Parts: sequence; C-alpha cells; structure tokens
Amino acid sequence: MKNTSQLLTIAFLLGVQFSFSQTLAEKLGYSKDDKLLIIHGDDVGVSHSQNMATFAAIKNGLVTSTSMMVPPAWSAEVGELAKEIPGLDIGIHITLTNEWQNYNWGSVAGRTVVPGLVDAKGHMHPDCGPVTANASPEEVETEIRAQIKAANQMGIQPTHLDSHMGCLFYGRPEYLRVYLKIAQEYKIPAMVNTQIMEGLIRPNVGLFEGIDLNEIPVIDQIIMEEPADYQSGTEAFYTNALQNLKPGVHIVLIHLAFDDEEMNAVTAGHDTYHAPWRQADYDFFTSEKAKEIIAKAHIKLIRWSDIQKIL
Repeated sequence: MKNTSQLLTIAFLLGVQFSFSQTLAEKLGYSKDDKLLIIHGDDVGVSHSQNMATFAAIKNGLVTSTSMMVPPAWSAEVGELAKEIPGLDIGIHITLTNEWQNYNWGSVAGRTVVPGLVDAKGHMHPDCGPVTANASPEEVETEIRAQIKAANQMGIQPTHLDSHMGCLFYGRPEYLRVYLKIAQEYKIPAMVNTQIMEGLIRPNVGLFEGIDLNEIPVIDQIIMEEPADYQSGTEAFYTNALQNLKPGVHIVLIHLAFDDEEMNAVTAGHDTYHAPWRQADYDFFTSEKAKEIIAKAHIKLIRWSDIQKIL
C-alpha cells in the first residue's frame, strides 16, 4: 500500500511538472511543433476608413483579431459593426497617446481626473515620452478602466488587452504591472511576448507581487512591419515572415485602412503608418497569394479568444 501511495505521489508530481512545461501551443490543444498565428488588425476606432477596411478583412480576408482605440471619435461605430460578426475577437488597444497632427482626442476618464495624460489643450500626448514623464501609475490605471467601461457600454466584451504605441511596455514598469493586474482581474489575456516577459517582467519580479506570472499566456513572437520593411516592399516582408515562421504562437500586427481622402487627412504629415501603408496591409491580407503562402507553410490561424478560454 505504501509503494502504491508513493507511486501515486510521484505520478502526481510528474503530472504537475509536465503541465508547467507545456508550451502555449500545447495548452491550446496543438502540438509544440505547430505554427500558430493571430493576424491582428490594430487601431479600429481611429477613422471610418480604418473601421471599414478592418472589418472587411475580418469578413473576407485573413484577419482573425482586432482591437479598438476607445478615445477616438470613430470608436462608437465599432460597437455597431461588431454586432454584424457574432463572436468577434476584439480587444482594447489601450490608448495613452494621440500621434496625429490634425486629428486629436483626449482621455476617456477626463482631463481633470487624469491630468498627467493630457497636454495644455486637453489632448493626449503625441508619444510615450511625455506620458512617462507626467502620468502616474494611478492615472494610467484609471484611464485603462475607463476605456474598458466605455467599450462595454458600446457592447464590446474584450477578448484581450494590448497597448497602443507600446507605452505600457516601455514606459514606467509600474504601468506594466497595472496592465497585467487588470487583465487578470478581468480574466482576459494581456498581450505579452517572450521579450517583454524575460526582459522586463522577470528581472523585476518583486514589482509584480500578487500577479500570477505563471498564468500569463506568453506569445513567442510579435511580427510588425517597420519603416525599412515598408520601403523594401510590404508583400516581400510579409511573405518572408510567413514562409519562415517557426513553431509556436505568434502575432502579426497590421494596420488596415483604405488609401482614401479621410485616411490621408488623419495621417497628414506622417511618412510612416500613413494611408498608403495601411492600404498595402489590407491588400496583402485579403489576397489569394497570402492565403496560399499560409496554406503551404502549414500555418494554423487562431484568435485571442482561443487563448482566453485556457486562462
């Protein structure tokens, strides 16, 4: 009887060890050798053009996920468009900045509640530097909660959280703690990759006390086209990335819109992530060529909601 008990104990411990050693792909029910990919359209809510292109690419293309920027004026339309796609995979693209010259927005919580997140005009800061210099972690938490609540009021139940311009990742580490804390509270994934986990979170593990780091689903790789890649050719960049995708769970972050008058006005003065860039993303990820590349590379497309289910 004693030997049986000991064997059961050993088996239990081995089972626990095995469960902790599982890759995210295995936890999702796939093999560790499978290549899993979320094709994610950022920034819905910025403009009508952005919304139309992204939802068209979800319905007719390869895009499996999106996330909304709540502060911009066109976010309300997202709530209406979402009704047309039952089970839509949509997160909150937590927005702490306003990078455009002639199209401005403020915070959802309000300038008097989170004064560190806005400039003298009441607009959000143009990039992450002024956010880090002026906004307290408490203000950032207040704004994140306000954005989630506003999205809920539009009918959006987010499947994940991510960060516009990466301000939550490379600003103050306390921002990252708030981000993870809220995600675990809402029982939704927060986008974190291996680089963020090993480079920012684990070296500062004391800061994340109270957050179960073992429960964070860590993405292997985040793929995003940079300015040099765009100059070399959008199609060439994505073709190479997809053909050389390694086993694991990956995200390709794309920015979809039409190269129309509205989007050119929104992105005026910018020579990156402008209307032609976003049209190129749309064209590739709604093309037959992209579908063929993914099929030949044996890539399996997944969604954030798949990851949410295993939390």
